[in-house]
Amino acid sequence: MPHLVVGPQGPWGPLRRDMARHGVALAYGSIADWRARLPGPQDADALRELLGRDWDRYRAAAGRPTGDRFLATRSLLKYLAATAVGADPRDLELGYALTGRLYVRGCDQIDLNLSHTGDLMLVGLTSRGTIGVDVELLDRRLYGGGGEARMCTPAETRLLEATPEEHRNLRLVRQWTLKEAYTKALGQGLYFPFTEFGFQVDENPPRLRRADGSPADSDSWSFRSLRVGERHLAGLALRDGGLGRTADTRVTTALDASTLGAVHRALRATGPAGSV
Repeated sequence: MPHLVVGPQGPWGPLRRDMARHGVALAYGSIADWRARLPGPQDADALRELLGRDWDRYRAAAGRPTGDRFLATRSLLKYLAATAVGADPRDLELGYALTGRLYVRGCDQIDLNLSHTGDLMLVGLTSRGTIGVDVELLDRRLYGGGGEARMCTPAETRLLEATPEEHRNLRLVRQWTLKEAYTKALGQGLYFPFTEFGFQVDENPPRLRRADGSPADSDSWSFRSLRVGERHLAGLALRDGGLGRTADTRVTTALDASTLGAVHRALRATGPAGSV
């Protein structure tokens, strides 16, 4: 289940327990709350140390809502990753794949993904393989706007039409968040046509389906629809990479923590990472 984290001070204990038991952790928080608990603009040195190679990207947007969102989301990502690998968040660097997908440099024992809407941000992290998350308002209006044809397979359209009208919008929100989470886990984002695959959201857990409604071969995948707080719904997609429930994700398993910190401090000194 997703756990509320109000700022850098946590609470992180429930997330550590989830990682130890399941190899998966989901953390959410308020962008405004996190921004209020992070160093202010006057403390540029502390912000630069926390953001590392993302510093220039933040500085270009500082003072605007996009800057606050960037700072809060990157901080949540770093603090959750640091909780999982037993490191200082200032010693971790985020990287960006060609698709824009985030990862933690030098920590291939974990995978993470970010979603945000309005003031809410959600981060999923796993040591089991690959993860994708998406979060939306429960009452986001999707039904009736004419976009159903771009969101649904023929089988999903038939089920939608058979659903009582007052429940159709929530059904679409469930489908949308699951599809977003799945394509993000694949590294495809919106490039993967949503009419080519679907979910039977009446099942618990939801199952991946082909366009005609038949079950897809998804033995390595698991999916969940999860409430986030009182007003949001999240989709979770997890691909099991055959790693098991790796309990020891500490960075010292792969590399001495002080060495890792020195490596990342050297990377920062080389200048900003390329923009994505």
